[in-house]
Amino acid sequence: MAVSSELPLVNPASPAQYARGYARRYRRTGIAAFVFLSVAALLFFLHRSGLESWRFRPSAESLKPAVAHIPETIWQIMLPKKPTPDQPTIEAGRLENTASWLALNPNYFYTLVDQKGGDDFIHQHFSHRPDIIETYTNMPNVGMKSDMLRYLLLSIEGGVYTDTDTIALQPIEKWIPSHIRNRTRAIVGIEYDRREGPAWADIPHVLQFCQWTIAAAPGHPVFDKMVNRIINSTKLLAEEHKVPLNQVKPESIEVMNSTGPAAWTDVVFEQLQELEPWIKELTDLSYMKEPTLYGDMLVLPIDGFGMGQPHSDSTNDGSIPPDALARHLFKGTWRGN
Repeated sequence: MAVSSELPLVNPASPAQYARGYARRYRRTGIAAFVFLSVAALLFFLHRSGLESWRFRPSAESLKPAVAHIPETIWQIMLPKKPTPDQPTIEAGRLENTASWLALNPNYFYTLVDQKGGDDFIHQHFSHRPDIIETYTNMPNVGMKSDMLRYLLLSIEGGVYTDTDTIALQPIEKWIPSHIRNRTRAIVGIEYDRREGPAWADIPHVLQFCQWTIAAAPGHPVFDKMVNRIINSTKLLAEEHKVPLNQVKPESIEVMNSTGPAAWTDVVFEQLQELEPWIKELTDLSYMKEPTLYGDMLVLPIDGFGMGQPHSDSTNDGSIPPDALARHLFKGTWRGN
């Protein structure tokens, strides 16, 4: 019997805790280690330990949510381009910016998910969705697999996902203005806003949302839409290449349009239109100057997650603007697969 891609991500047999905004803690099988905030100690530990995953747990001094519906959890993903049994999947050098997230958010749980952790998570939570397991397992590009995994993690667990090549600039508890904290269930940032300028690189939209940093409450419907988009897009991609999905050698634009920021923009925009029917075009969100709540989704202007870029009126003069929350360094470790 075929499995519909419209089935919910959360197993119907699971408790309704996700709808109540409760994040069930995913407990990786393996070794958990205490981390020192010193980046030198962090890198030394990972280099010497050879662990397949790594989790930092704060003290229990404060477990009261600082961002209302969004759990106090930070997720990062590190998947190997070409995994081999005798090679550790964690590259210590790629974690040099992680200390910024730990230092600014000391009461947050932190989880670094590697290949085994991702596989375990997918099989644990999506046994009722063999289409998800099949698509994830056969992703031909490490970037595409990382994209899909971040949406699934946030759908089930909630929290903040951020790429390893990002730097935290402000504590997460300050990301949401206090007067809308109890109404916000997702945070997305603008990556690109063409305005009156020319098209930029291979960005297909006049305005695009980034997915190097996303925050959300568990069970947010935007992730249902995104995962179903990925399943359908990757099926079409395999058909166009006339090979099984795991044999596709995608171009950069194909990655962006199937799992990456171009696809994410389509889905986020669809969700925003459902929440606010007056939004007709992406350009209705252009020239944004301050964080704006649409329904339960908080949209950040360009400097929120996208400072330091040479377009979109992003602050790029060497200074850090007061509304910048995180910075992306654009190391693009997924490219060239």
